[in-house]
Amino acid sequence: MDYLFKKLTEDIKSHSNVVLMTHKHPDLDGLGSAIALAKIIESFKKTAYVVFPKERVNMSVDKGLAALKNKGIEINFKKAGEIKKLIDDNTLLIVLDTQKPSLVESSELLDEVKDIFVIDHHTNSSEHISNTVFEYINSNKSSVVEIITEYLRYLNKTLDPVIITLMAAGMEIDTHSFSLKTTENTFQMVGFLTRLGADPILKKEILQESKEDVIRRNNHIKNSYFICEKYLLCDMGEEEINDPVDLAILADELLRFDKVEVSFAVGKLGPNKVGVSARSMGKVSAAVIMEAIGGGGHVTDAAAQFTDKTNAEVIEMIKKVVTEG
Repeated sequence: MDYLFKKLTEDIKSHSNVVLMTHKHPDLDGLGSAIALAKIIESFKKTAYVVFPKERVNMSVDKGLAALKNKGIEINFKKAGEIKKLIDDNTLLIVLDTQKPSLVESSELLDEVKDIFVIDHHTNSSEHISNTVFEYINSNKSSVVEIITEYLRYLNKTLDPVIITLMAAGMEIDTHSFSLKTTENTFQMVGFLTRLGADPILKKEILQESKEDVIRRNNHIKNSYFICEKYLLCDMGEEEINDPVDLAILADELLRFDKVEVSFAVGKLGPNKVGVSARSMGKVSAAVIMEAIGGGGHVTDAAAQFTDKTNAEVIEMIKKVVTEG
């Protein structure tokens, strides 16, 4: 890790400004990491821009942004179009929480900036951002927040407790309340964030959901069924348009049930788009199953998207992979 942090520090200091970008529809792992890293970069007396998400569908992100505003914490958020006017040959672009060009908030920035640094915790994908100056991909890490927390400790720096709390919330989201993708180091970093002032009450408030969302999800859970032993699937229907976050949360919930090793949530993401989110306890790789149908991800956390297919067609693809191997 020391080499990563030395390289990251050198690259930040050797550039005139830094742009931080995560994936579309960001969660608090990607965006929380970007916010924390922006403040670290500013401590080096460098300008840091964070690409503002076009669409924020995750309630925890909105609550996190509101908490920053209430505390008067300024983050240099810019729309991708605004950032294009500010970059030059000495700009560094750091992409967080994804390695796939198709998933970043603004693919245009990948073409505009010549020096790109990638930090991700998902399983290595066949789809990669090209021409990077450095790429760090470690699927043994629970989250990108875990990596940025280690960087904070390496630098012997601290941040405002609200930002620290956003980081703690991001780690809790990505580990499904520390039930998956955790190592001894994960819990060490949780302890470190706690010592730096993570607020458990604020974190709980940020992670709370609306009553309507919980009821809607529970109605879907009632209709879930086993496609074979230990593989539980929920079809969210053809009428309702969902967000990928909805599928991810539902798949997480399905994994809570006894005798379930792998769960799938299948739903419409648009008029001609179907998504599937897969979760695994770890004995079976969710990534392998999703890769077999054209997606990818982590051992315990993976997904895929399709155009011009019905839910039923996608479910049949999943069944075939699961039953035939």
